[in-house]
This record gives sequence, C-alpha cells and structure tokens, in this order.
Amino acid sequence: MKKLITLSLLMLLLNAAAEAQFARLNSQPAYNTTLSTIIESFQSNYYGIQGQALPPDEDRNIFESAICLPGASRCVIYRFFSKEDTTAGWQAVLYNGDDEKEAIKQYNNAFRQLKKTKIVLGMYKYSFDGVLQAPDPNLRFTSSLLRPDIDAGIYKNFIAEVEMVSDMFSWEVRLNLHCRKDDAKRN
Repeated sequence: MKKLITLSLLMLLLNAAAEAQFARLNSQPAYNTTLSTIIESFQSNYYGIQGQALPPDEDRNIFESAICLPGASRCVIYRFFSKEDTTAGWQAVLYNGDDEKEAIKQYNNAFRQLKKTKIVLGMYKYSFDGVLQAPDPNLRFTSSLLRPDIDAGIYKNFIAEVEMVSDMFSWEVRLNLHCRKDDAKRN
C-alpha cells in the first residue's frame, strides 16, 4: 500500500511538472501574437489600444493599454509633451519585487524571449537584434536595446528596450516599445 501511495504521488508530481513545462513552451505563440499586435499599433501611435487615462506626470500623459503581454502586471502608454517628437511609448512591467536574483532572471528571460519573437507586420515577419547588457552589481539600472530588422519607414527608429531598475527597496523589470534614433547615426 505504501508503494502504491508513493508511486501515485510521484506520478502526480511528474504530471504537474510536465504540464508546467508544456504551458511554458506554449506561451511563446501567445506572446508573439500579442507583441505583434502591440507593435503593429505603433503605426497609429498606439491610439488603437489606448485605454482609460491615468493620472499624468509633469512631462507626459499616461493611459492604460487595452492589450497587455502575458505575464505582465501592468501595461501603459505614455504620451510625452514634446513638440519635436510626438510618438508615444508603450511599457509593460514584467517584474516588481525585492528579489534581485529574480529580477535578473526576469530581465534575461525578457531579452531572450524578444530575440526569439517573430513580429508579423502585414505579409512580412521580422525579428529583433541586440546585445544583452549584463547587470552590473554596482549599478541600480541596466538596459538592453533591441531593434527590429526593418531599416525604413515608420519602424526605422523603433526599439524594444528591456530595463531593470531598483529604487533601493525593490526591483522592476520593464519592456518599453518606442522610437529612439540610433546614437551612432546622430550628428
């Protein structure tokens, strides 16, 4: 009887582990589809996915995003008070907590997931290219930039930025989708 109970518990644990692994593997298509939808809405400056207004900052209006990445705790759209650049930014909070090791893990995972993502825009598929900036234990901020392999049109200066930030008490990992001119090409 003891062997039967032990065997049943072992089977139950193995089944739960297999289901968790299967769910993790299946999350990439949902992530790709959602991210493609968000990136495609950049063409309309994110107006198509803009939700309710949130309290503004001193230099930007903030809105809820009607579409959020799987696993993100918060997704917002920022509209900056700039006369030079009127493009909006989209942000997802992927981790918020006090565990630095977990924040580093989430930061690295977010970067890897973006590198694996295939963005579908119309009839074309694109991917992101960038170099992971490893977190420095002496700094409270780390950021890695990825650019889609599109070199013209509205997406010419589009970037995905994964950042890990600490306010001394907690860590936050964010994904930002916005425009930024390539520093190497600025005059």
